[in-house]
Amino acid sequence: MVASSVFVNDMVHVLPNPYAITIKPRLEYCIHVSGMILDKLEQANSEIHAKNMQFYAQNDSLENTQLEMESSVLIAIDAIKSVKSTLISISQISGIVQICPLISLIRMVNSNIYGIVPGTRHDLVELSTSLGSIVMDSGCLLESRFDFKQTNLESKQILAELNLMAESKIRKFYPNLNS
Repeated sequence: MVASSVFVNDMVHVLPNPYAITIKPRLEYCIHVSGMILDKLEQANSEIHAKNMQFYAQNDSLENTQLEMESSVLIAIDAIKSVKSTLISISQISGIVQICPLISLIRMVNSNIYGIVPGTRHDLVELSTSLGSIVMDSGCLLESRFDFKQTNLESKQILAELNLMAESKIRKFYPNLNS
């Protein structure tokens, strides 16, 4: 671990690694950004759900694209809630390892809602980039190695679970649909 030193009153004082100083504020920033994303997603979901419910009440059916849009936004909401709660739970630098699968998850969510909620694109990219830099800096501090193949598998598993949860919610919202 690399540290800096300075002279103060003719004594050498060792300063902490600059990476360590910047990780906590960036983590807090990521929590803030995830909250902003959640607000946008929940607003979009509310609008999409209201339109779908209105159409469903009139026709007792929905087109697959309408269901897919709502499902994609529900998945995104649950994914970002999971990201935010994981970030909040990190209390030590060793917990940064939990972030790795979240980066891929955020990128997958971004691609899934790219055309549905365009107002979140920039924020999702910002969040994944910031988390990536935190992971890299913590890797430098801890001299860690990350298995990105494993983290990609974990993020795909998380996304599959969120997909099942969204399907269940959709069935509850629209009980008479055949799909």
